[in-house]
Amino acid sequence: MASHARKIRERRFYFDELMSEGCQCGKSKRSGYSFWFSCYWKLPMHMQRDLYKLIGEGYEEAYEAAVEFLTN
Repeated sequence: MASHARKIRERRFYFDELMSEGCQCGKSKRSGYSFWFSCYWKLPMHMQRDLYKLIGEGYEEAYEAAVEFLTN
């Protein structure tokens, strides 16, 4: 049961990030987009594509990989 609750909290985090109006870089972004326009275009094409996966079906891993790419 604790594992199920943890998954729900994790998915909620990614949903909140997606719906927020702030990019991980600190700039404003549109709600429903993962990143600010300029951050998104810095990503390789395969990472851009992976951000269209659904939460619970690969979005979480795609978002984390993109954040790591952008911050390194």
